[in-house]
Amino acid sequence: MIPPSLKDLLERTDSKYAVVVAVAKRARSLSETKKKDEDWRLAAMVTEALDELQDGKFSISYKSKGNE
Repeated sequence: MIPPSLKDLLERTDSKYAVVVAVAKRARSLSETKKKDEDWRLAAMVTEALDELQDGKFSISYKSKGNE
């Protein structure tokens, strides 16, 4: 399967960095649940996370800094 293009992913947010961090966190979460599978590969988890972001299964949100 071909991963989504960066152009398509940037429609969800305005930051390439945010896409990378969000996909990395989701891929880590997916890998923790699928490590017991024989055909487990981290690259497959990253591709799955990219697809989920493109399909809108999760979104990127920003935490605002509070004035402390």
